[in-house]
Amino acid sequence: MTRFSSVELQWLAAGANAMRPADIDLLDVELFRERRQYEAFRVLRDQAPVHFNPEPDGPGFYALTRHEHVRAVALDATRYCSGRGTQIRDKRAEGTGAPSVHNADAPVHGRLRVPGLQALRASLGPELEARVRQIVRDLIAATPRNKPFDFVTRVAVRLPMIVFAEVLGVPTEDQEKLVDWANTMSDIHATDEEQAHSRAQLFDYFRQLAAEKRKHPGNDIASRIVAASRRGDALTDEELDAYFMLLTVAGNETTRFLIASGLEQLLLQPDDLARLRRQRELVPQTVEEMVRWVSPVVQMRRTATADCDLFGTPIRTGDKVVLYFASANRDERVFQDAGRFFIDRHPNPHVGFGAGPHVCLGAELARLEARAFFEEFLDSIEDCMLCEPGDPLPSNWFAGLTRLRLEWR
Repeated sequence: MTRFSSVELQWLAAGANAMRPADIDLLDVELFRERRQYEAFRVLRDQAPVHFNPEPDGPGFYALTRHEHVRAVALDATRYCSGRGTQIRDKRAEGTGAPSVHNADAPVHGRLRVPGLQALRASLGPELEARVRQIVRDLIAATPRNKPFDFVTRVAVRLPMIVFAEVLGVPTEDQEKLVDWANTMSDIHATDEEQAHSRAQLFDYFRQLAAEKRKHPGNDIASRIVAASRRGDALTDEELDAYFMLLTVAGNETTRFLIASGLEQLLLQPDDLARLRRQRELVPQTVEEMVRWVSPVVQMRRTATADCDLFGTPIRTGDKVVLYFASANRDERVFQDAGRFFIDRHPNPHVGFGAGPHVCLGAELARLEARAFFEEFLDSIEDCMLCEPGDPLPSNWFAGLTRLRLEWR
């Protein structure tokens, strides 16, 4: 069994060869799979903070990598809209029908966001926290002791799947297929045909779910959103389809990536793990640092609504502007020793959940799940070691691990 030091991690976090802005292609999945993206981001922040990146099948886009720039554009929904798509490619996960809250602008965005935000807030509380902790304890208890296993498949995938499905009001027997469809929607390697099939399956399922909640409402998010849409400015069936699909994707993938990659980094810093065992009050700060460090959502796109000056670069109406949250969260101009992971970092103005009107709807639920996992982990696991570095997700959109082999007792 091997423990990896922070020094040994450096080859994972940065490429060995010097980079130049002209050589950097942020669409190159290998850059992210090999964990060289942070060195690329550093070069761009220093030398080309507004970096034009060509597209093989599109007009190209302007990449923003500094914290100040990313946050400014995220806050300016008037000049930089989301309604033309938030993926780099000109496509929306929900297809060509009604937009999800993610891909909508005012006033539609506000009409869609309010019921979801209210439903999520109403679900948070002592009862949900107790249930999340029990789910964590059950998952940990089901893993082997003193024997290597894959943490991603045994715990990280299952925790948010079970929690969010219960919060959404999805029966246990439907949880895995729902997540499989959602994973296909966010897989950059899935074909358009595969995504269209999964989208159709999700939409069909949600139509049935919404109909059931209208007849037999419960104390869950789906029931609250359906009820809210009937009380006020009713959401159409298409809008509900897109809504539930977005919540399922966002409610599973980002939390899963946060927990797995956060645990990997914590295990690479055993002295900090030992300190965290002594000072449990640091867990919330550690979770915030994990959000900064991991940045589960690497980037999101906006579109210029008028000709304007983008921090010294003139751009035209319709140009794509991509906000690299993962780079902003390592910006040395904002974070002292930005390339180091501190369990007690303060202040920590990360943009790991975005910023502005499109800040993550489920941020508080993600925080609850992560905090509950790490507190229960510290209570029930005496020792934990990495068997090998985790396998990064081959994606330039999400940051996470597809496998993390470890051993604990």
